[in-house]
Amino acid sequence: MKNASLFLVLFALLAASGAFSQVKIFGIVTDSITQKPIPDVNLVIKGTTEGTTTNQDGQFSVVVKKLPVILVASEIRYHTTEFLIERHQANIRLSPKIQMLGGVTIQGKKIQCIHPDEGVYAFDFEFYDDFILVLTYKKSKKESTLYLLDDDGTTIRKMQLKTEPEGFYRDQLGYVHLLTADSAYQIYYDYNEIHLLYPTEKISFLAMMYPIKARFHNKLILNTPSYRGLNSHFFAVGDNSRNEFYVISDSTKKSYLSREYDLKYFLQLRKMEVEGFQVSVKTLRDNLDFYRQYVGVDWLDSKILAPVFAPLYKIRDSLLIFDFTHSEVVSFNDQLEAVIKTPISFHKEKKWEKELIVDETWQDIYTCYLDDGITRIVRLDRETFKPVSTTEVDGMIFINKLKIRNGHAYFLYKDYCRDTKRMIYKMVL
Repeated sequence: MKNASLFLVLFALLAASGAFSQVKIFGIVTDSITQKPIPDVNLVIKGTTEGTTTNQDGQFSVVVKKLPVILVASEIRYHTTEFLIERHQANIRLSPKIQMLGGVTIQGKKIQCIHPDEGVYAFDFEFYDDFILVLTYKKSKKESTLYLLDDDGTTIRKMQLKTEPEGFYRDQLGYVHLLTADSAYQIYYDYNEIHLLYPTEKISFLAMMYPIKARFHNKLILNTPSYRGLNSHFFAVGDNSRNEFYVISDSTKKSYLSREYDLKYFLQLRKMEVEGFQVSVKTLRDNLDFYRQYVGVDWLDSKILAPVFAPLYKIRDSLLIFDFTHSEVVSFNDQLEAVIKTPISFHKEKKWEKELIVDETWQDIYTCYLDDGITRIVRLDRETFKPVSTTEVDGMIFINKLKIRNGHAYFLYKDYCRDTKRMIYKMVL
């Protein structure tokens, strides 16, 4: 029995390492809009004549020599698409060629305007359950209206605002808030009316909510910076407990800060009688790190000493930190122990927008690139974090406030050529 178990372990290790010459890939092909399985899809391994077709349930399996491979998926009603396959299981979504009326077709992608009123200007939007909240105004934000739309842009409710709004804030517990110059209100829809509840001082509200990045197994996950933002600390807060479980430090930038802002530099400020540095030499020497944190720097050094960028996301049941300082994604187990560190490189490509977007429903991960004002939306593999598909928002320059839900991109756009107001649009990915 022991020998049999050992054989199984060795078999698994050999298979994982590619020692065997064949790998079986299996999965399902579905419609990106309806999510229904697609039968009779041709799947060909790029560069070969080998492949297979999906059955009546959209399922397929194919044997390849090794991973990764590129599968080319084609069906007469759908756009032929290439998919990078790096795992044994591959679930593929195809976009239909047939476009619904009322939209704008851009490189085979349908862009649908779901704006509630062409006479108003949209300046922010947010998802609320299955609905969309949109903030609009006609001449100024003092005359703002809050719209509640369904997913196709039909107005469900609207509310004239008595105070000038600044925008929405969605907290990590899923609640949506309306921010004004001095207050924050929780938005609540009771399927009859829209309500603005629990007014709170905005500064206090943001100070409390901003550090919270996720909720994970009944604990709140907080992120706070230190040392000019060159350290990023992650804490788990539960009942009467606050435990730091991970720290990211940019040692290169910290070395630069220590080298350029040494004791000699601060003695020069002291000699010039700069306010805040009129202390003894011993005080300066003993508290160099303190003074380095708060000393003013020029424009170039402000770019060199940019804070650590390490966003945290809870995706499905996993907690991930995208550590762009060390070019890796850190995955944590239920005990908040770092168990996997996956190298990444997508952020090194030119014109990267330094942004990650998670599909709120499907939990797919996306990032963006900006080429001459045109946004490229790139979906990343959930395990390797390598690009697997790209959608270009061609014909629309400088879209903003991009969000993704149910495999659709939502964004605001103003057509300057036609001198239209900024409106909200929806596009299939």
